[in-house]
Amino acid sequence: MMDASYAEAVPMDPSEIYAKTELGLRELKERSLSLPVTLRSLLILIDGNRTVAQVLVKARALRLDERAMTALERGGLIAKRFSAPSDSNRLQVREATAQRSEDEVERYLQAQQMMSDAINAHLGFRGYGMMMRLQKTANVRDLHDLLPDFAKALVKRLGIEPATPIVSSIERLLTGP
Repeated sequence: MMDASYAEAVPMDPSEIYAKTELGLRELKERSLSLPVTLRSLLILIDGNRTVAQVLVKARALRLDERAMTALERGGLIAKRFSAPSDSNRLQVREATAQRSEDEVERYLQAQQMMSDAINAHLGFRGYGMMMRLQKTANVRDLHDLLPDFAKALVKRLGIEPATPIVSSIERLLTGP
């Protein structure tokens, strides 16, 4: 069993982004490590999109701090996904970011939200694995690659007629104008 109170706090860069490891994802499904509720809640908060600072703001409501994140990292449940760019590669990062148009980012965010809402509304607990895959997406292409499995799950749960408008609207959003 893991306990956050014993982990020595290691200063974390507030702009770093952590994601769940395979072990972390498996722990959420199987609960084999018997994590305390607060640590399990923190593990759920870490999604590969939020920075350390954003996660710690939410973690304060659970009365957790950097020690809890350190415990999860040392336990192999989370790992750094992205770090803050160094001065030497800031220009490269800006150029890469500029390559994604605002339209593409907006379409990605809308499609991701639509898929998340559909999973929650129609698949419930059965959609847990799909939700984990959705959280790992990073761009429109990733969502497009996930769409066939998403559609198959919706059709299986709802039937072809109710699932078609949901999938079609997401597909139109992903393919763009």
